[in-house]
Amino acid sequence: MGDSHLASHVRRRPPGDRADGPHGGGDLPPRRRHHRLRLHRISEKKTMIERMDLFRAVHARRTDEIAVLTMAATLQYPLVSDHELDFDFLAFGMGHAGDFALGLALARPERKTIVFKGDGGQLMSLGSLVTLGRYAPGNLLVLFLENRVYEQTGSQPFSDRVDFDTLARGAGIQGGGATGKGKIERIETIETFEEALPRLLTEEGPHFVICPVENHEHVPPTSHTDHAGRIRNLRKGLGLPVPN
Repeated sequence: MGDSHLASHVRRRPPGDRADGPHGGGDLPPRRRHHRLRLHRISEKKTMIERMDLFRAVHARRTDEIAVLTMAATLQYPLVSDHELDFDFLAFGMGHAGDFALGLALARPERKTIVFKGDGGQLMSLGSLVTLGRYAPGNLLVLFLENRVYEQTGSQPFSDRVDFDTLARGAGIQGGGATGKGKIERIETIETFEEALPRLLTEEGPHFVICPVENHEHVPPTSHTDHAGRIRNLRKGLGLPVPN
């Protein structure tokens, strides 16, 4: 077969048809091409909140709200706050700080309960999202800190395809909770967070706020002792009898 005859059997591509290049999506099936484009757009739009800036913002606006801390929050939030209603939950079960905060919010409906909840911990207790979707009261504010690693155990990454907004919606949090007014939000800049915070602290919820965070500041070493003492301090801060 001559070269001219062979060339006649080769489909000629119009100019620009391979604009994506041999490493792009020009020859990929539509589904894979769409997936690659979606990942590219996500990387372009990626924004993060410095975690300590978020903690400082909460501390500056907070009054008499309970704050439940877990994982990295137990190490860094105390650098800006020594409030009597700060509760270090770390030693009581990874992934269950939200459950504990839910109980506090139900027991103390007169005040807001804030919980700093990590995404790694949430993956260890996915069922708790369904409980929030059914029972979370209007005074519960979940600040969901998304950094996509198991930070406390060595910052091992997990899948970057996990969509926590979809998980929370599937669990019934949006339009759910005990009030039927549950709200899911995603806040990606500290400016937007600071603007929203007064509303989040006063508006009836429950609120589930996803905040992508990163950290470039000091993280003190882990030091969690006197678990019973922390419970006694919380009871004292709430004006409850303190057992010996």
